[in-house]
Amino acid sequence: MKQNMTRREFIKTAAMSALAFSAAGLLTPEKLFAAEGDLSVKTRYGTFRGFLDEKGVKTWLGIPYAKPPVKKLRWQNPQKPDLTDKTFDAKKFGASAMQEIDNIEAASKHVQSEDCLTLNIWRHSEKKNLPVMFFVHGGSFMHGGSSDPTYNGNAIALVGDVIVVTINYRLNIFGFMNFAAIDPAFADSDSCLGMRDQVAALKWVKENISEFGGNPDNITVFGESAGSLSTFFLMTSPAAKGLFQKAIPESGPARFVQSPEHTVQLAEEFMKLSGTRKVSDLMKKSGKELREIYLKLFEARIKTAHSDYVPSYGTTFLPKDPFDAMRDGDAAGIKLLTGVNACEWGYWKLYDPNYFRDFHETHEIFSPVMKRHKARTSQTDRELYKYWLQGRPDNDDNYMEFINQLDWRVAQELDAENQSKYEDVYYYLFSETTPREDLGSFHSLELAFVFNKQSEGNYVPDPGLVRQIQAAWTSFAATGNPNNELIPHWEKYSADDRQTMELNSKGCVCRKDMNTENLNLLRHAVED
Repeated sequence: MKQNMTRREFIKTAAMSALAFSAAGLLTPEKLFAAEGDLSVKTRYGTFRGFLDEKGVKTWLGIPYAKPPVKKLRWQNPQKPDLTDKTFDAKKFGASAMQEIDNIEAASKHVQSEDCLTLNIWRHSEKKNLPVMFFVHGGSFMHGGSSDPTYNGNAIALVGDVIVVTINYRLNIFGFMNFAAIDPAFADSDSCLGMRDQVAALKWVKENISEFGGNPDNITVFGESAGSLSTFFLMTSPAAKGLFQKAIPESGPARFVQSPEHTVQLAEEFMKLSGTRKVSDLMKKSGKELREIYLKLFEARIKTAHSDYVPSYGTTFLPKDPFDAMRDGDAAGIKLLTGVNACEWGYWKLYDPNYFRDFHETHEIFSPVMKRHKARTSQTDRELYKYWLQGRPDNDDNYMEFINQLDWRVAQELDAENQSKYEDVYYYLFSETTPREDLGSFHSLELAFVFNKQSEGNYVPDPGLVRQIQAAWTSFAATGNPNNELIPHWEKYSADDRQTMELNSKGCVCRKDMNTENLNLLRHAVED
C-alpha cells in the first residue's frame, strides 16, 4: 500500500478492485433453491435440514461447529456446541466474521457478527464414505468468509466423488491478536485463536461427517493465501495432529509467520488506541466499537497492515516455526500437493497501480520472509535484489520477478522439498493469465479454476483447464495422488529433480528442475 494512502482511498481502490473481479467473473452470486424433499441429517448437535441447489447438489449451510464466541467466550478457545435433539434449517450462510465492511472480499458485505463459527457442506455423489475436502478461506487473516460466491463448493462436489466443507473462523483482532501478552486471563488469545477455530471445525467434521456420507479418516485440508498458511500451520501444530491426512496449500508458504515480538507490539498499539489498559475493559465494548478501533489501527499501520495478523510461532498452538517444523518432520504422514501462481504480487496492482513504487523500503517490514532475513543478516531488500540480479538490468519486471521468487515460489518450493523427505509431495506452477496481462498469473486467480466459478462477464475460466485442475485436486483428495486421465503424468517432487506441473490452458506439462537457479540464489534468505 502506498505510504500516504488513507482508509478512504483504500476503500475506493478496493472497490475498484472488486469491480475488476466482478468483471472477471470471480464474484458471481450463486442462487439458492428451496429444498426438494427433506434433506435432513441428524447429528449429536442437532438435525440439520438442507436443500438441493440449482445444480442438484445437496447443500447444508450455516451449521454451528462451536458455541458462539460472545460475551464471556470472546477471546476464549472455541467450545463444543451443546448436544440437542432440535432440528435446524441449514439453508443460509452463517454470518461472516467481524471485519472491514467496504473491503474487496465479497463476504465482508454479508451480515457480520462475532457469532460466526459455522461451516457449510456440499455433496452430490450417492456413494458412501466419500473423501472430504475441507477449505479454509484467505483474506490476510483480516477479512473474507465462506459466503463469498467464489468458495461455493457445489461445482467441485458435482464433478468429483467428494464432500466439500467450507468454514468461517474469527479474524483480525477477534481471532489473531495477542491479548495474552496484555492479560494472562486471556491466554487463549495468543495470536492463534482463529487457528484454534479451524481445529474445532476439523474436529466437528471428523466427528459428524459420516452422517453426511463422508469418510472421517480421509480428510484433505486445502486453502489459498491465508488459507494456505493456515494449512501449513495445521500440518505442523500438535493441536491438529491426526485430524487430516492430506493438504493442498495454494499460494502461501510456511515461512510467512510472525514473531512473538511482532504480536506483542501490535497488541500494545491496539490497547493504546482503545484508550484502556485492560482487556477486561475491552470486554465491555460492542463488536462494532472494537471493529472501529481495529480500523484505526489498520490506518496507523498501513505499511504492514496486510501481514500484521499472521499468527506467531512460539505459542502453544505453534510451538515451533512451521518452516522448521516441516523440515524436522513434524508433518510426517501428511501427503502434500502445493504450488504458487507465476505472478502472485500482480494481484496488488488491483489496489494501486503504483503499489510497488516504494516497495524496496516497505517490503522488508511487510514481508515476514524479508523481515526475518534482514533481522538475521542486516541485508536490505535492495541489497538482496542486486545480488539476485547477477548482472541483469534493474527494471520493474525484474524486481517483480525477484519478490515473487523470494516471498512465494522459492519459499514454497522449500516447503515442498522439506516435506518430500517424509511423504509424497506434488508441486505445481499455475501460469494461466487473463485479459489483464499487466497482472500476470496473479494471486488467487487459480481459485476460479478450482471452484469453477464462471459468469457472463469478460473473463471465463478455460473449461478444459478447469476440468484438469478439479480432476487433479479431487483425485489427490481421494487417493493422495493427483494423477488422472485428463493431465500428463505428474511426477512426485523431490530435492533431486524438482518435478513441477505447469498448469496452463495451452497445455499442462510436468518439467524437471524448473526453478533451480532462483532456488540456489535465494534459498539462504528463506532458510536459517
